[in-house]
Amino acid sequence: MRLLAVVLLLACPAVTGCSGDPQADYCDAVEEHQVALSDIAASDDAGALFGALDAYEDLRDKAPRDIADDWAAVIEPLRELEQVLSDNGVDPSTYTADAPPADLDDEGREAIEAAARRVGSKQTVDAMAAVEQHALDVCGTPLSR
Repeated sequence: MRLLAVVLLLACPAVTGCSGDPQADYCDAVEEHQVALSDIAASDDAGALFGALDAYEDLRDKAPRDIADDWAAVIEPLRELEQVLSDNGVDPSTYTADAPPADLDDEGREAIEAAARRVGSKQTVDAMAAVEQHALDVCGTPLSR
């Protein structure tokens, strides 16, 4: 029985459908998303950040357990802000707190500002720093260049 287990472990990388090293899979995903995340980071469009969410979710799904909670702490406030902006018909690319759209009521403005505060909170910022540092330390590459 032991011999069978060893043979299966050794044969697995050569067989399609066998799960690879989760750390390597995660690092491959970091490299795969790096160009798109770099473009988003370099963008002057305030709404471009929401374009990173699909990549962030893919990275969260592939992340080792020790960093998955940090990914969730980054993604959840961003998704919430994206939803609040959408619910209020606000274009994230043009919204500014100093000059909100004229048709935005006080309740909508307050909801957007509260969601934006969560995105900028210490917890979210620290979680983003953790996932960035993890990519450097474990994968040897930054999330964006």
